[in-house]
Amino acid sequence: MQIKTGNFSYFISLYGFNSSGRIVNALYGPYFAYFQGLLVLISKNWFSYQLISRFLLGSMAGFSMYSLLRRAGVRKKISLPIALLYITTFSIQYWTLRQGFSSWGAAFMPWCLIPAIDFVKDKRISIPRLAISVALMVQVHMLSAFFLICLYLPFYLYGFFKSQEKIAVLLKGLAAALLSLLLSSNIWAALIAVGSKNNLVEPFVNSKLYIMTVNQRSIEWLLTPLPLLALVLYILYFAFRHWRHFDDFLKTVVGSFFLFLVLSSSIFPWYSINKLNLGLVNLIQFPFRFFIPATVLLLLAFALILERYFDVKWSPTVNLVLLALTFISLAHSYKLQNDKIQVYFSNTPIKQQKHQDTWGNAEEIRAAFQSSDKHELLDLIAKSTPDYLPAEKNNKENKYNLYEQFVIATTDNFQKSQDDGSLTLTWTSDTQSRINIPIAKYADTQLTLNGEPLTSKDYSLTAIGTPRVKQAIGTNTLTVTYKTSSWFYPVLFSNLLSITATPLYLAYRKWTHKKV
Repeated sequence: MQIKTGNFSYFISLYGFNSSGRIVNALYGPYFAYFQGLLVLISKNWFSYQLISRFLLGSMAGFSMYSLLRRAGVRKKISLPIALLYITTFSIQYWTLRQGFSSWGAAFMPWCLIPAIDFVKDKRISIPRLAISVALMVQVHMLSAFFLICLYLPFYLYGFFKSQEKIAVLLKGLAAALLSLLLSSNIWAALIAVGSKNNLVEPFVNSKLYIMTVNQRSIEWLLTPLPLLALVLYILYFAFRHWRHFDDFLKTVVGSFFLFLVLSSSIFPWYSINKLNLGLVNLIQFPFRFFIPATVLLLLAFALILERYFDVKWSPTVNLVLLALTFISLAHSYKLQNDKIQVYFSNTPIKQQKHQDTWGNAEEIRAAFQSSDKHELLDLIAKSTPDYLPAEKNNKENKYNLYEQFVIATTDNFQKSQDDGSLTLTWTSDTQSRINIPIAKYADTQLTLNGEPLTSKDYSLTAIGTPRVKQAIGTNTLTVTYKTSSWFYPVLFSNLLSITATPLYLAYRKWTHKKV
């Protein structure tokens, strides 16, 4: 809607999240959020958006895995079917089946792993390429960026200790890190600008993360597609039998796969670690997420083993195996998606569940998916996720329940409009009593009630930062704006400049190299 109307606000939500003035996208991949917003804008309805986004996601994932395999020296006839196999894994299908945003990070992860492959294979570090890979993942999905850095560690540690130029490697790594920070500075700057002045609600902390592993409650990650478990077992068996014959590159890939497989399973002592209440562990939320890098490494290892140990002697057999794997995987993917379609046509296309409310019957919800007025579906479904709300520091109440109470339950009592980066709420009252306004009041959020700017003395805040103001008899108007710190704009400008200049520099280097 910001793109459509031209009413831009980098920080507060003018249209999304019930037009509540929340800050979410600025802290969680704003550029990628605008990209998704563009997809919504060009889509006829929400059904079209789902088709377009899933097509793009699958295409990106396939191209990403194909590029990784080709850079690793795998021939096209092996790279292509394994790239198709990657599209059918739960890492990518998570978006289709459960609207899991981790899939977007998974789609880019193989491409972002290429700098690590180059370092181990060719002993070289491309500073811009490494920086772009990390920054891209930060812009798309912050947690996936963390996994990518974890994925880099075994490759770069091995390459560092093997290198004869350790100081040069360290300096190039430091330069890449600094450039990556510049390329993603819009996010870090927003986190500082907002986080330093507000006590933000942290994302959901899973108190039972130890059961959310690929061999317990989340076994679908291991069984999607069906041949994936067989590949896991076979790679482990083959590595055990032939480890001494592996070259250093294959050892690094298989060893890293085993590490992430353990982290995604109950073999790792998640129960004991969960009791320590560590911030980094709470950030992970679900150990099955480690299976995303494990899946990338698994398919890379499988491709390398086929290329080096089987295709030379049994090429026709390898072709048949890959064909069978691709067929079975696509068939399984089709079945899973068909099952979801059956749910869509059931009496509960979207289930009423904890912290997710639906209004209207099944026919109305299905009609809203097909409606050109995209507001209709958002008026029928609401989730009470409270991430990044400006909460009262010592309040221990359930923030999900508070968001339902103070925002979702009352938002329809107000008329809302947007203009020139501001949000305006209008309502009528018969009394001069105090009323809760369903918007989030951050430290730099500015409120103007009936033409008068409000100070902290003119309102009180609930535990999740929604203001209570004294209304007048008759029509009331509250205007919400956000005062962006003056230093933020130079940071944003330098960030956009670096994002433009770095790829152009890489293209120039590639062009001049070809000319030479």
